[in-house]
Amino acid sequence: MQVTWTTYHVYDRATVDAYAPSSAGMYVLWVKLKNGDWRVFYVGRCADVKDRLKHHLGTDEENECIKTHVSEHICGLSWAEVGRQQDRNGAEKYLFDQYEPECNSQDPGGTPISVNPPPKPQA
Repeated sequence: MQVTWTTYHVYDRATVDAYAPSSAGMYVLWVKLKNGDWRVFYVGRCADVKDRLKHHLGTDEENECIKTHVSEHICGLSWAEVGRQQDRNGAEKYLFDQYEPECNSQDPGGTPISVNPPPKPQA
């Protein structure tokens, strides 16, 4: 499945408020490592991209791994609008298998649907 990923964005509230859509989709969260490389630390799918990304930035975020990354590191994100729930489920499973993100505590299960990768952040 071919999706249209956004370019890399800094992951903060101002960026999410300004650019993230209030539509269904999937997203990838990146963290910048000390050596300058980037690593995917979380993949997700949701019915409202803006709302979900804001939740991860909020004080009520329950995932301690995400909270630590967004509060202590330089983080970025990319998202793609994907309307069909079945497509989002399969794409999330595929990305989970590809990146093995440390902050996804559970395998989302289901049948993976091959999807083009999000753009890797540039230095």
